[in-house]
Amino acid sequence: MKLFDGLYAYFWNGYENNCNTFLLAGEKLTLIDPGHRHLFQGVETAIRADGFHITDIDLVMVTHCHPDHIEAAEYVCRQSGARFALHQDEDTFARTTGMDLARALGMELPDLEPSFLLQQGVLELGHDDPTVLEVVHTPGHSPGSVCFYWPAKKALVAGDLVFAQGVGRTDFPGGDPAALQASIERVSQLDVEWLLPGHGPAVRGRDAVQTNYDQIRRMFFMPYP
Repeated sequence: MKLFDGLYAYFWNGYENNCNTFLLAGEKLTLIDPGHRHLFQGVETAIRADGFHITDIDLVMVTHCHPDHIEAAEYVCRQSGARFALHQDEDTFARTTGMDLARALGMELPDLEPSFLLQQGVLELGHDDPTVLEVVHTPGHSPGSVCFYWPAKKALVAGDLVFAQGVGRTDFPGGDPAALQASIERVSQLDVEWLLPGHGPAVRGRDAVQTNYDQIRRMFFMPYP
């Protein structure tokens, strides 16, 4: 469904996918977090209903390499010839501990070489009229987790860093509670009207976003008296 000009969201509702997937409909059609392969058909159908086709996708990016976010990336890239990108630290993690974690969960990570590696900083998607994002390295849920911040739209695709009244788990290998807290504090300083997490509903409105951060601090980070 269309959230605003240039961004479509496919929220997980329990059966069509296992994470929230986002489509940036700019000069370069970009899919973020395609999710599980065996559940991708619902996302593909929704994308088609919005007037797009996966064969038109130019780039697939993931916030992190857990199977519920990355599994369908290989399918999309093979159908479309799209490029693929993840953070450089997450690529290293995916080839080692992340691969072992996926297998322990009875899954395999896709056999997909990144076309380029994401780094902290500005990412321009396109040339003539680029969509300008900021890649924010946000370790904690996994070592190379990232958020994608779109300053022009004041939108943050947060992956599994932060949710509506929740935070990403840190009990998987590669998780780090202190790093997660520091990452959340860092993104809480961004000017955000749309907080778009990897699971659950969006948080809309600057005041609602900041209230969400305050609630998270009280629920998860403030020491008990």
